[in-house]
Amino acid sequence: PQNATQYAGVNVTCLTVNANESASLRRALDGVFAVVNAVGPFQGRDYTVAETCAGMGIHYVDIADARAYVEGITRLQRRAQQKDCLVVSGASSVPAVSAALADMLAPEFDHISEIHVCFSPGNKNPLGVATLRAILSYTGVSLRVKEQGRWRYAFGWSESKAVRFPKPVGKRRVYLCDVPDLDIFPARYGAQTVTFRAGLELGLFNYGLAILGRMRRWGWIKNLSAWAPGLTATGHLFRAFGGVAGGLQVQVRGRKQGQEIEHTASLMARDANGPAIECSPAVALIRKWVERGVSDTGAMPCVGLLTWDEIRAELVNHDITLVRV
Repeated sequence: PQNATQYAGVNVTCLTVNANESASLRRALDGVFAVVNAVGPFQGRDYTVAETCAGMGIHYVDIADARAYVEGITRLQRRAQQKDCLVVSGASSVPAVSAALADMLAPEFDHISEIHVCFSPGNKNPLGVATLRAILSYTGVSLRVKEQGRWRYAFGWSESKAVRFPKPVGKRRVYLCDVPDLDIFPARYGAQTVTFRAGLELGLFNYGLAILGRMRRWGWIKNLSAWAPGLTATGHLFRAFGGVAGGLQVQVRGRKQGQEIEHTASLMARDANGPAIECSPAVALIRKWVERGVSDTGAMPCVGLLTWDEIRAELVNHDITLVRV
């Protein structure tokens, strides 16, 4: 089926194709300017859609937040350059929005030593099966974190920490997650310590995931992702609790003129439009390509391609605010 519409002044066509079959994709994408791939979760997914676009000279962007997937998109660099197109991965809350917020704070520092990113949605915001599968894919699994200049191993959804977001979100408990920022930020900003933590609003769910992670580490559970449909259904039973408010926070520490300083940028969603934060980079990037053309070619993560102002322009119609301290 094909459905043509207009979104924010850009003509958009929605197609149903077999994303795992390049021949089906080629037939559907003939004559297309750009593709937005929102078929998650991207953990463990291959590059069939991106490869097809690169081979046809079609610009491509996805909303992946999977660490290996986003980092691995560079394997399409030569093919995309040969076909004069741009292939971009990670145009979502991470690494695109988190990097844009870090870029905004970076001029305040002579040297950046630490970056800590935290994310916590409101319980009344929808948590789909795909999102939960992504979380479960690294829950209890070993991941690398850079700390004081050295890489160490930790486990997904462990090492919890209480973080205070501005009102109306308030205090939330967050846990280590495996996202592209953990590789990108040390190289981009020279930070010696980089962490990313996320947490759900209700402590019951956080503790439950932490327990499942331990059971996976002990070998009691082999395929934790298979639990996603059941856990999603269980979560719906608790939708009456909590609220809609959620936030994405980037905290940067370092030195300015020899003094240790700290600055924080918190993106706060006060209504049920929190998912707009995740979608805004992809929309902003397509708008930029349509209005100004595509100046780059190759394949890369969505870092440095959008400024915070360009992302913010896609959020003005939502009750989403930036709190900077």
